[in-house]
Amino acid sequence: MDWLIAKLEADFVVIWGARMTGLGVFRALREAGLHNKFLCWIDSDPAFKGKVISGKPVIHPGELSSFLSARDIAQDHVDIFLAAALKSDSLIAAARVHGIGSRLVDYSSGDEAHVTVDIMGACNLSCGSCPHSIEDSDVPKGSMSLETFKQVLDKISLESPHTKHLALYSWGEPFLHPKLPEMVALAHAHGFAVALSSNLSFGVKFGARLAKVIAEKPEYLKISVSGWSQSVYQTTHQGGDVNLVKSNLYFLRHVIDEVGEGDTLVDINYHLYRNNMGIDQLGRFRELADDLGFLLSTTHSLVMPLERVISLLDGEPDRITKNLDENLLTVPILDGIRISGEGSRGFDECPFAFNQLNINSDLTVPVCCTVYSRGSNVVSDNFLVDSLDDISARKRSVELCSRCMRERLPEYNLGLNRTMLDEFASKSGLIPVENA
Repeated sequence: MDWLIAKLEADFVVIWGARMTGLGVFRALREAGLHNKFLCWIDSDPAFKGKVISGKPVIHPGELSSFLSARDIAQDHVDIFLAAALKSDSLIAAARVHGIGSRLVDYSSGDEAHVTVDIMGACNLSCGSCPHSIEDSDVPKGSMSLETFKQVLDKISLESPHTKHLALYSWGEPFLHPKLPEMVALAHAHGFAVALSSNLSFGVKFGARLAKVIAEKPEYLKISVSGWSQSVYQTTHQGGDVNLVKSNLYFLRHVIDEVGEGDTLVDINYHLYRNNMGIDQLGRFRELADDLGFLLSTTHSLVMPLERVISLLDGEPDRITKNLDENLLTVPILDGIRISGEGSRGFDECPFAFNQLNINSDLTVPVCCTVYSRGSNVVSDNFLVDSLDDISARKRSVELCSRCMRERLPEYNLGLNRTMLDEFASKSGLIPVENA
């Protein structure tokens, strides 16, 4: 991150992107003693409207000019970090639209790795849109030991010293790992901001672990949900209990309040399906999130992993993919690919393959976070043995990537053209809650 800090020449700093990448930038600013120059966050996601993170407001990009004017600050006295792991091009385009362009600093232009360490190779649920619903798989279900995790952190710190944040999840449920609190503490000791993701559908025996994890103050915690009532939730979060989720959300609020300064940013990520967009489902979860002071963001659900989408394109979808595509997805897969790719010439390089480093619990490294099976999609059998340069070079020879790029699947997995996706779902007869 030193290369980025060195670019800061203005009197003030704004971070554009209030989730994990931005939180990593903020941690770096704080460590460099520059947090007193920080003015605010910018984010266009409606979930952030009126929110405050680390004592600073989150504003819409269209509000920056008036925000600075009210404080008698000229825009050319402000450095603006574009803190997005995968969508920096979109932020640059948005900056032009809103007349913001004098001092943009693109975080993704450096040689840092955006790192995911899937510490747990298993999950307590088997959701249809996730590869854990695949019955026959060559993927092991083990976990990463604390000692191995330390070795991984040491190697990342050595080979990618600019990296300042990492996620401790990919396909697995990190709260199943008994050493999760220690892992968060160890990552912080290495100077990394930490992101976690959970279904939060677990019982009382995990309460103590949840409290210990929050006591370590991870920067970001995403909770995935897909309905307010159990009858709806269980159709897409198979094996889960939404009443446990609600109970744990209240407990989470209590624990965060006890911990105090350095609150974890909790983002309830509501997966939109045809059966859960009404006021009785999404609307009630939005009310709960507001009551608890958590974010509630929404996303049109996809079918994962990439291999399932390729099979559908080849006319051979598995039964779970076929059911989701025909009966539950707000935007069917072929329509989603078409809409997400509209108005774009495509990527020169895949943002998933070359902006991210994904390390599985068994130390294998896939070409990107969207694939699941081992075999030809794995570019390293042991992250601790192969250099980052070798891993990056091997990604260029993965055969699946050319097909993925040709089909415009990176755009689909990024969910580009969100407004158009919302409009498609609405025209299909769905009834979205306002600002879904």
